[in-house]
Amino acid sequence: MPEIGNIAFLGLGAMGFGMATNILTHKLPVTGFDVWAPTLQRFVAAGGSSSPTPREAVKNSTHIVFMVATAAQILSALFDPETGAIESLKQGATLILSSTGPPEHSPNVKKLLVEKYGRSDIKVVDAPVSGGTIRAANGTLTILASGEEDALASARPLLDIMAGMNLYIIPGGLGAGTNVKMVHQVLAGIHIVMSSEAMGFAAKLGLDTKVAFEYLSKSEGTSWMFENRGPHMIVKDEKVYSALNIIVKDVGIITAATRPSSTNPGFPLFLSSTTEQVLATGVSAGFGLEDDAQLTKVYLPSTPTLVLDQATASPGTSGFTPEAKSKLDLVRSTMEAVHLVSAMESMSLGKSVGLDTQQLFEIIKGAAGGSWMFADKIPQLLSGKWTSRKTVNGVIADLTKAITAANALKYPLHLASAVLQILQLAALKGYGAEPDLAASRVWDGPEGAMYPGSKA
Repeated sequence: MPEIGNIAFLGLGAMGFGMATNILTHKLPVTGFDVWAPTLQRFVAAGGSSSPTPREAVKNSTHIVFMVATAAQILSALFDPETGAIESLKQGATLILSSTGPPEHSPNVKKLLVEKYGRSDIKVVDAPVSGGTIRAANGTLTILASGEEDALASARPLLDIMAGMNLYIIPGGLGAGTNVKMVHQVLAGIHIVMSSEAMGFAAKLGLDTKVAFEYLSKSEGTSWMFENRGPHMIVKDEKVYSALNIIVKDVGIITAATRPSSTNPGFPLFLSSTTEQVLATGVSAGFGLEDDAQLTKVYLPSTPTLVLDQATASPGTSGFTPEAKSKLDLVRSTMEAVHLVSAMESMSLGKSVGLDTQQLFEIIKGAAGGSWMFADKIPQLLSGKWTSRKTVNGVIADLTKAITAANALKYPLHLASAVLQILQLAALKGYGAEPDLAASRVWDGPEGAMYPGSKA
């Protein structure tokens, strides 16, 4: 196993600081760089060293981790003529690119190093991360690493420190790790918005939102994001766990990467595009720095605190009347339909970019992009044995009922309405009587079914 020498860590934000201080606990020398001086002072107090520029930080470092905010900031940290690290990179150094960027970013970095700067000795690993600040600090981040074999071997000891059992080596070369994260973030973004859409709908229906959350989180319409974000909606909590601007950036990268261009035929992401618009509405309304669980304000602009105001049940209360049960099932049906189709959209994207779909399923099912529908439907999708008893037409009927009720209340169901259009398109293609997994056929091309399947 290659040894780890000096480490440079560029970018000590909320995630980067935890990642870098976790490395320090392993008695490894880490020099940090960040544009925010107080952060550097905190890092030195935690036992690290600091440098005023990337160029100074990487001197004598065998491994350099990039955890800045954007791909553009990586390019600046590396190649800026005044402060860029390129002039000080040690022979054979390993660059670990953990910032979220487009799939072509890490191959482009490698190309620049080789063709423009003549540094073919520099190893590059594409290693986007997921998991939040707590897991960053305790070394249990999910890391999706890809690259050439020698680069991965060099980076492996440090990746193990940052990820523990949550390190995945993604086949396919540079960019494949980012492709996996892109598919995951498709689901994460959709589910964040759906959590607000669902809880806002429950409140608009006049339901006690604590009771609604308890019921929905145990239903087939639940998701990791709903169970994580929902509790922040029904108690007064001004803490920002994950700012809206973060998921806006990630979803924007995804939709931009899948739009048609001169070199890319594009790929249709109906729900991701709808999600992007809802998120953009939240940002334009001034909520970008607020927690993304506060997107309910976008759905309820005239009564922005309605979800919180109607959270009145005593702890442990779970009973509800038949009328309330009927209303709850309207909300549940929207969640089930959106999570069903988002699972189809994400896996179709994964197949289109050449990922190992079984590995993709294993990664996502236990991650923040997971949902009950994803865990139940994707094994059927991959096996081709569709055991689901619900048909596309059945989902359309349930969803139509929910959207009709929402329309009567003048409540917008952005994602549910987009899903209805996708399902109607599947029915128009002749799949209405097929199992609900036939929604995946909307993404089929002229070469045939992306995921062939039929009733088992």
